[in-house]
Amino acid sequence: MKQHISLILVFLATTLTVSAQNKTLPSAPSKDVSAEDIQEKLVQLAYENPDLKVRVYEKQRAGYELNKAKGNWLNYVTVSANINDVTTGRFKNSGDYRAQVYYPLWNVGINVPLGSLVGKGSDVKVARANVNIASAQEESAKRQIKAMVLSKYHDYLMNKQLLAMQMEITEDDFAAFTQAESKLAAGSISYDSYTSASQLYNNDRTKKLNLERDLANVKLEIEELIGVKLETVIAQ
Repeated sequence: MKQHISLILVFLATTLTVSAQNKTLPSAPSKDVSAEDIQEKLVQLAYENPDLKVRVYEKQRAGYELNKAKGNWLNYVTVSANINDVTTGRFKNSGDYRAQVYYPLWNVGINVPLGSLVGKGSDVKVARANVNIASAQEESAKRQIKAMVLSKYHDYLMNKQLLAMQMEITEDDFAAFTQAESKLAAGSISYDSYTSASQLYNNDRTKKLNLERDLANVKLEIEELIGVKLETVIAQ
């Protein structure tokens, strides 16, 4: 009896240990899609660019021209008929021999120019080709603007990292320049050593200013494409 109780206790202890271990196991980290989300938002905003909308309107216009070409065949058909006293019933009802009678008494005709039978099909084909051209131009413009906005966003990220690195280098060289000033005042270094430290610091400042300009310019180019501030997209 005691052996059975011991086996039960061991089994319960093992089960609880395994359960506790399973609870404490860390879950797999979720994939960071924030960068992909930002890029997708940039692309969708770039698709609202006026230059691309022009392509969309051109495609719509080509569609209207196609519908117009399809219905133009009605312009080539002419229906005619004569109206006289016989057709109106006046001659029969009045009995007046002086009523005007025109021959033929009934005349209904349909006139279809033969040239329209040939030209109509070509007009529709041209209009349909224009729709296909407009669709291809729209797709090409979408691909170009997508590549452009993503390329500029990559340039933005690279310039931002380069600027952060340059700022660290500039701060270090500024500290070295400050020490060189103190040592020059104390007479512990030569003027040439001080000049070298000063030139290095000024060169770093120039690089920093250039990177700040490049970062600002590429940011403006992105905002020109998307129509909103880049900060609003990144913050969402």
